[in-house]
Amino acid sequence: MKKKMLLALTGVAVIAAGCNTTATPKENTTEKSDLSLEEVFTKSVERQNEIQSFNATITMTQAMDIGDGSKADTTANLKMGAVKEPMQFFIDGTISMTEPTSGEKLDMPLKMYMTANDGLYAYDSTSETWLKLQQEASLEEMLNQAGVQADASEQLKLLEKYATDFTFEQTNNEYILTLNAGGDKFKQLIEEQLAMTMPEAPVEQLENLSFEDTTYQLTIDKKTYDLKEMKLDMVISMEMEGITAKIDQKSTTKYEDFNNTTITIPQEALDNAQEINN
Repeated sequence: MKKKMLLALTGVAVIAAGCNTTATPKENTTEKSDLSLEEVFTKSVERQNEIQSFNATITMTQAMDIGDGSKADTTANLKMGAVKEPMQFFIDGTISMTEPTSGEKLDMPLKMYMTANDGLYAYDSTSETWLKLQQEASLEEMLNQAGVQADASEQLKLLEKYATDFTFEQTNNEYILTLNAGGDKFKQLIEEQLAMTMPEAPVEQLENLSFEDTTYQLTIDKKTYDLKEMKLDMVISMEMEGITAKIDQKSTTKYEDFNNTTITIPQEALDNAQEINN
């Protein structure tokens, strides 16, 4: 149960501010842009369609109150890269959990690599063994199974519908868009966000979630319109197996190396992996 909850990964908003509003300059900003929020969103979504590969770093903290008096803290520090055609990716990092009863900290390595030529490899930390797996899912499905939702284009398309509710600021080099998604108005947005990171969760489970606070912050490069960083802070209550858990999760994804990513499977995995057939 707690593992499933873990995977539910992956400024004050000016309501109805209007898509034609230009970005408010932050302190010491001298290079000012007159583009509207709608124009920046459009250009950034168009840019994502041109991106065929990227690297990213993902950090996450999660404090979970199980509801029976026990608590569980989780942190994740991951590096990942993806190539869209042909589909290739890697995830490498550590997820750390505090065991609610004993307070013991458990570190779980997360390593998955896939290339078009070599196939899919995953590291089993329990047996300390590399496994070669059958690969049938899409790139998005594979990343979601690992608890990661890092596709910038999907995130932007999801948020674009709420563009008028973002605050809109600028520095010399970046646009900063912030959405405080509180209240019933944004319930569908949060459900869609969780559905992206919890694709196997029953629909009725997502519908019964309650949202106390959710904030998105997007940082977009002024020149290239690349989405450089996305922060997501979320406080939700989730009922599972008769227990209500309150989850306070904060995650930051930083994107880089656009169209300049190569995926290489570790030689140790190629040499020693045990082949697993479904």
